[in-house]
Formats: sequence, structure tokens, C-alpha cells
Amino acid sequence: MREGARIDVVIPALNEEASIEKVLDAIPEWVDDIVVGDNGSTDRTREVAERHGARVVLEPRRGYGAACLAAMGVLDKPDVVVFLDGDFSDYPEEMDALVDPIIGGEAALVIGSRVRGEREPGALTPQARFGNWLACGLMRLFWGQRFTDLGPFRAIAYPALMALGMRDRDYGWTVEMQIKAVCRGVRAMEVPVRYRKRIGRSKVSGTVRGIVGAGTKILSTIALSALWPPVARERLVLFTRYPRAGHTKTRLIPALGPDGAADLHRGMAERTARVAREFGQSSFADVEVRFCGAGRRLMRGWLGSGFRYRRQGRGDLGLRMCRAIGAAFGGGTARVVVIGADCPELTGDTLARAFAALEANDLVLGPAVDGGYYLIGLRRGAQAALASLFDAMPWGSAEVFPETLMRAEGAGLSVATLDTLHDVDRPEDLEVWERTGGG
Repeated sequence: MREGARIDVVIPALNEEASIEKVLDAIPEWVDDIVVGDNGSTDRTREVAERHGARVVLEPRRGYGAACLAAMGVLDKPDVVVFLDGDFSDYPEEMDALVDPIIGGEAALVIGSRVRGEREPGALTPQARFGNWLACGLMRLFWGQRFTDLGPFRAIAYPALMALGMRDRDYGWTVEMQIKAVCRGVRAMEVPVRYRKRIGRSKVSGTVRGIVGAGTKILSTIALSALWPPVARERLVLFTRYPRAGHTKTRLIPALGPDGAADLHRGMAERTARVAREFGQSSFADVEVRFCGAGRRLMRGWLGSGFRYRRQGRGDLGLRMCRAIGAAFGGGTARVVVIGADCPELTGDTLARAFAALEANDLVLGPAVDGGYYLIGLRRGAQAALASLFDAMPWGSAEVFPETLMRAEGAGLSVATLDTLHDVDRPEDLEVWERTGGG
């Protein structure tokens, strides 16, 4: 399974001369590169590590996260990065259990759970067990994600690691990674791993200062993330409504009847939600569902987890889209793409090209055959033109796309256009849904 994949290992280390040799010798042969982030060791850690095949990057500023960031800085775009400690408390030979789910597409982040695995007596101290319990409980409370451990032995897909934008330079490193993964839709899972007593004295649980410092930093990281959630640079917004007979796809009722029109909308929305979810998981973009016609609980029960759910609010379509895009920019998002639920030809590749177009353009449009558009996206620098693009637009007419182009030109925006696709709004459009396999 790992054939053809590049696997690199990062080891933060501080005065681990007595253990680093054992760690490096236990790492599987299929690992491509090992980088030790030396956090200012005063012993022979560097010499021993280099003698046993590792590259060593010096980071004299103390901090677990600082050492990890320094080592990450010299990686050559591997497929997967594995983090483990240099004190020989982890079992490097179990690395395949962390890497294989990523290579196999089951997850993008795999945490080695010491709590779920076998532990040598005394290896996981009471204060560490309590800290895990409290931190994981708070993450479940705030974000609904079940973790059992903040264990340092973990693997993550390199694109996901880069998308997280890791910043913490000390004790908050592991919890920052897990919180950002949850907030940005990175698929995470745990696997049980063995754990033994470390060689030497712990820099965290071995001192009062370390215990207090780590506890304070972890709790403050959780609290700050709950108040100001991490924001992805890209957001995909799906506009849809709950499928109720007589209130959904009304222009199709003459052909399908109220129930048939609602069923058609249900199928198209579920298909579009699958495309959006898969795109978010592969690109690590934030995906939001802007809904109407039901409450948040009913919408989540229908389309499932993995999305932000927000009400569309009052006003015409233009005002509601303007509100959604403005909120994303206000939260720090750099690029926003909005789609509807009624374009069965929409694919993940279409979405990828839309976001790519916003790297060099202010606005991207996906024109529809009927004269409207199935997709609109803007980058942050164009937010001043929001109102002019949406105010008093003749929604539902064949003038929407050309009118939007004219307004964009008047606002001085650079525009990219995608392939012209079909919306399914009228009876004559039904063959498009049938041709695409009905979802």
C-alpha cells in the first residue's frame, strides 16, 4: 500500500542522547526521510542522530512546536508526515498503523491513541491522563469530535498539514492540530498504539513548571479556538432549501407534481452535497450549507455532518448571497465560491478550477445554459463590489449572467468564466437530470 508514496518523519528533540539512537533504529525502512528538530540540546543528540541517518535542523528557541516547525521547513513535499517523540516512549515500528489509513484514503490525520492502546505501568502519568480527559472532553463539547488522546505519535497527509497553517511553538502543538483539523473538515481518526516509560526525564510531566505550562497552554488554545474558530482560506457555500412538497422546485410541479418536484430537489441537493463534501475533504476548504425551509437540526439530519449550517435569512437571493459572502470575508476567508443545488453536471473538478481561477482573478462565474449562473466566486480584494453585483438583479431571467458581467466590468473586476452547464429548473431541463444518471 505504501509503495510509491513518500513518507517522512519529524522528531522534535531536546537532550535525547540516551534515546534517539533507539528511536531512529526502530523506524521502518520504508520511511524516506527523517528530520530531527533539535531544540537546543546541550548533549550529543545531534551527533547521534546524524550518525543514525537523520537530518538535524537546529531550533535554539525552546518549544515543542518550534522544533516541529523547524523540521517541517526542510521537508520536500512528502505524501505523509509522521510525528513522534525522541524519548523512545512511542513504538516507531507501529508506524504502518498510522500511515496506511492515509494512503488508503480513510483519513488525512491519524492520531496514535495511548489511551486506547497498551501502556506500560507508569508510562502515562496521572496528570497526563487527566489532561487528555479534560482536553478531549472540551473538544467534544465545542466541536462534536470524539478524541481520546493528544498523543504525539501521529501521521498527517502533507497537503492537510500545510492547509492547517500550524503556528503554536510550544505545548499547544498537538491540540492545535486536532482542533484545526476538525474546524477545517480534515478527516481524522484514532488508532490504538503501545506506550512505554520514556528514557530520561519528561520536560513536561516531569516538572511542576512543565505541568502548569502545558495545562495552561492547552486549555487556552481550546478556549481561544472556541471563541475565534480557525478559518480556512477557502470557503464553499451551498445554497439550498429543505425539500417540502409544494414549496420546492415549483416550476417543475406541472410536470412532476408537488411530491415529484420535492423528490427531484432532494436528489439533486444530496448529489451536490456529496460533491461539496468530497471537495472539502480533498482540498481542506471550509464547506457551508446556507439553508431555508427547515431548522438546523432537520437540515443536519438530512445532509449529514461535515458542514457548517447557517440560515439564509431574509431578502431576495442577491441579498442572501451577499450576506453569506460578506460573512465569510468578515471571518478572514480569502476566497469564496457559492453554488446552488440544481446543477447535476457540477463536479469537484469544476470547483477546483473555480478556486484556482480566484488566485488570479477577482470574480469567477459558471454560466448556465438558461442565461443565469450555477456558480459565482469572489476573492477578498473584491468585497467592495459585493452590493453592486447582487442588488436589484433580475433573478430567474436570462439576463442574470450578462448583467453580472457588465456590472463586474463597471466595478473594474477581473473575471474568469468556467464551462457552461445546465441547471434543472423547468420541465424541459429534466432530460439533463436523466442524462446524468439521476445523481
